[in-house]
Amino acid sequence: MEGIMKKRKVFRLRYVLMIALGLFIAYNVSHALLTKEAASGSTQGETAATPSPSPVPTANEPEKKPDKSAHPDPTPTPEPTRKPDPTPDPTATPDPAPTPKSTQAPQGGGAANLATPIYSVSTKNKLVALTFDDGPDLHWTPQVLEVLSKYNAKATFFLVGRQVDKYPDMVKRIVDEGHAVGNHTWSHAQLPKLTPEQAREQMTSTDEALKKALGKGTYLFRAPYGAVNDNVKAVAAQQGQLIIGWSIDTKDWAGNTPDQIMNNVKQHIHPGSIILQHSFGGKGGDLSNTVEATRRICEYLQAQGYQFVTVPELLAAK
Repeated sequence: MEGIMKKRKVFRLRYVLMIALGLFIAYNVSHALLTKEAASGSTQGETAATPSPSPVPTANEPEKKPDKSAHPDPTPTPEPTRKPDPTPDPTATPDPAPTPKSTQAPQGGGAANLATPIYSVSTKNKLVALTFDDGPDLHWTPQVLEVLSKYNAKATFFLVGRQVDKYPDMVKRIVDEGHAVGNHTWSHAQLPKLTPEQAREQMTSTDEALKKALGKGTYLFRAPYGAVNDNVKAVAAQQGQLIIGWSIDTKDWAGNTPDQIMNNVKQHIHPGSIILQHSFGGKGGDLSNTVEATRRICEYLQAQGYQFVTVPELLAAK
């Protein structure tokens, strides 16, 4: 009997141990699975929380006006065209003074290198060159011509190609009355903002318009706004164009009064001066101050013994 009891105890002990072992194994397996799932979820969370680097945008090719910046411009510079469709007369953007160093530029010139802008001519003779930009038109240009005729004063008109194309008869009148003409680009573009090829097109298109109107072109060139860089100088030289600046900016384009214009002229005048004015455009398209100031300039400087000559005549007087 005692032996049977011992066997039952051993059997029960084995049974308990087997149950305990089974529970232990089940616990460990369950714990391992839970740990694996938690680790997998944490990894996914971290992956989702980490943002992808933003794509680097590809920079657009910079455009070539351009405002007229002056032009500025800023404003996209259009491809110049040789024969644009006729448009209503725009209000031409005036030529503001260049940087302070060239506003009242040092004297010099004559037979200067083509790539070197001429702002005035060194001469002992009391000669001065009046210049008028942005024309021609049929309103202000004739009034300027009438004043010049009254005082027997000669001047140089730097003409915009598309204006030449519209008013060839006015171009002929300018030359017939003894004045000189120069190239002021086709559309009054800010040349440093253009490629050399586009700058060349601005010059050649205007020269072709002049040849069509007059039978010949011109070697005189003035950059809109007086804005030139090495590329512009090189293109002008290749085209045989002599760059003409100015030594006195009357700022008629800004609406200066005749008194303000006269004070500026009196302060800076010297033999060989080149004076900048306009025969088209201006502030609000009104150049009545320019017409009156031209009359006063002619009257005052002639009283001082000055003679008004064209730019070619001034260059020859060195």
